[in-house]
Amino acid sequence: MPSEYDNELEYFYDPDEFHREVVYAGVNSPEAYSREQARNADKRAIETFGIPSILLMENAALAVIREIKEYAVFAVVCAPGSNGGDGLAIARHLCIMGKDVRVYIVGDPNKGSGDFKINLKIMSKLAPEVLNTVNDENFGEFESALKGCEACIDAIFGTGLNRPVEGIYRRVIEAINSLASHIVAVDIPSGLDCDTGEELGVSVMAARTITFHRMKKGLDISPQFGGDVTVSYIGIPN
Repeated sequence: MPSEYDNELEYFYDPDEFHREVVYAGVNSPEAYSREQARNADKRAIETFGIPSILLMENAALAVIREIKEYAVFAVVCAPGSNGGDGLAIARHLCIMGKDVRVYIVGDPNKGSGDFKINLKIMSKLAPEVLNTVNDENFGEFESALKGCEACIDAIFGTGLNRPVEGIYRRVIEAINSLASHIVAVDIPSGLDCDTGEELGVSVMAARTITFHRMKKGLDISPQFGGDVTVSYIGIPN
């Protein structure tokens, strides 16, 4: 069945006409990482150097905050994984800064990663009124938040995604692309294959992406999905 947004989502990419800005913030290597390389860098930081994963998540959140602090009204869209944990940490800082924030969780939060659950518990104490789940019953409210925000933070899927986006996740991404005026992707646009740059069924079309530690291969192969990119230092040893 065709999506309700299909007629509004026609994207054309001419590599000779597409221009983007890439900024390396505290990162001294232009190397682009694959999915496995990104996973191994995280694993080495955690297992070899003993850096807690929650600390890396906090550093990632602060890297994003530095790039979006000029906006006032936010819709933060998360799924219950590590990328979603980044999104919740971002939302926490935005709330503390006095921003207008609405968080939308896609999927079952009870099935979230450990770090996701830690950040969800903090948000549940700090600002429970901003937390929402996305389902068929409240999808119209979600769409209204996308229309009304100054920046939509895409923290649904990270570099680990390797299967087609389906169901409510696909519907959410299509709504983001159609309705949000400024989309900021966390690490990589949700639905973009980190290795090949292919759409995994559907991908967020971000105006900008804040990626961590190294550029990602998919962002280089298909730059039209990520927009302007900041490659940010988050404390992972070289």
